[in-house]
Order: sequence, then C-alpha cells, then structure tokens
Amino acid sequence: MAVWCIAESSCIHMGYTFNGENRWDGLRNFATRSFHTSLTVQGLIDTWNIKTSLWCSKHIYKRCKFLGNKTLSQLLTMLFLAIWHGVHVGYFVFFFQEFLYGMVMEKGASQNVLLQRLNRVVPRVVIVALRWTFIKVFMSFTFVSFEVFYLDKILFVYGSVYFICPIVALILIASNYLFAEKKQVEKQE
Repeated sequence: MAVWCIAESSCIHMGYTFNGENRWDGLRNFATRSFHTSLTVQGLIDTWNIKTSLWCSKHIYKRCKFLGNKTLSQLLTMLFLAIWHGVHVGYFVFFFQEFLYGMVMEKGASQNVLLQRLNRVVPRVVIVALRWTFIKVFMSFTFVSFEVFYLDKILFVYGSVYFICPIVALILIASNYLFAEKKQVEKQE
C-alpha cells in the first residue's frame, strides 16, 4: 500500500495525475482514509487497486448480468482475478475467501434475524467497532494466502490459528439461512 502511495505521489509531482478538473487523482490506485475506515468488505476492496476494480466491475461483473445471479457474477469475477494474478493456489484461496467474507457481510446485515435483534440492543458504537474489527481481522487473514502461495504452507498458517476465520464465516452464513427461514415461517403464520 505504501508503494502505491509513493508511486502516486511521484506521478502527482510530475503532473501525470491531473484529470482536467483541478484535481490530481487521475492515477489514484489506493484510498488511504477509506481503507482504514471501511466497515464492509466491498468498501475495503474498493479502496485498493482502484483502477483494476473499476475495470473488472465494468468488463467482467456487469457482463455476467445475463446469468441473472449477482452472487455467481461476483464469484466469476473473483475467479477471473485469481487467474489474472497467477496459477498459484494461494490466489484462488485469497479471492474465494474475499468472496466468502463479502457474502457474510452483505447477507448477514440484511437477512439475519439474530443480528437484527442484536443491532436493536447493542449500542451503535459497539456494532461499528465489531464490523471494523471483523473487516481488519478477516481480510488480514486472507492476505496470508496471497503472500504464501502454496497450499501446505497456507494450511499450516491457518491451522496454527485453528482456521478461526473460515469457521466463523461459515457459521455466520449458516445462521443467515437458519434465522432467515425462521423469520419467513413466522410471517406465514
């Protein structure tokens, strides 16, 4: 991240980033403040490698609309990004976890009855702190696979912390379906 900021500052100094609107963010590829304050996985993803994310959104994700499934379009975009980075298994693990944690955040906030009740009881400051912690811990966990590359090494590192992040994510996804169904059943009665 620091490298992007240094590269961007040298481009600003040379005048390459002027976008014609009295702004100097034409080559911006990292949003520092948003990165540190983001409360969603998608918000965090949108803060780094900005130009690549925009390109993938325009040319991969939006072109998968014919599938009629937003989740499948997201998964195919992540698969493309994994292949684009290389054939190491670490890239596939990284982008799958990014997809998984994004799904937890997106579906969990809107569908999980348990989380909705918790939102009513727990002060907003605590909820924001928990979301921020979730984002930072879980996304840091995913970066291990991006840096290590090899499955045996990834499993060793993840095993040393008892696979806590994927297990919690799967529990949250399962609870989304369990508690969402319960809410629908209650509405029918």
